[in-house]
Amino acid sequence: MNNRKTNYRWMISILTSMGLVLSTPIWGQLYGLEWDTDRPGSDYRDLDLRVADPRMCQEYCLTDRQCRAWTYVKPHTTQGPYPRCWLKYAVPPPQPNRCCVSGVK
Repeated sequence: MNNRKTNYRWMISILTSMGLVLSTPIWGQLYGLEWDTDRPGSDYRDLDLRVADPRMCQEYCLTDRQCRAWTYVKPHTTQGPYPRCWLKYAVPPPQPNRCCVSGVK
């Protein structure tokens, strides 16, 4: 019985640690989200988004054959009160910028 409690506590500890790791921006990069990153240039299409969620911009890129990279501009930053998505025909170099989330297809 005591061994079962120890295993349970160990499992809870691991799952809690995983939750902290999964919520960090570094983990987001593994899924194509480059937090606080702009990729200026090579734009061929921009979209106003209804929801402030960079994954929507990522999804637009993933479903567009021409898209090679994307940049999501957060609302109330450099481009006004609404979120905006920029699709790119090439992969511009990343630049640090807190206004944006970017990614590469």
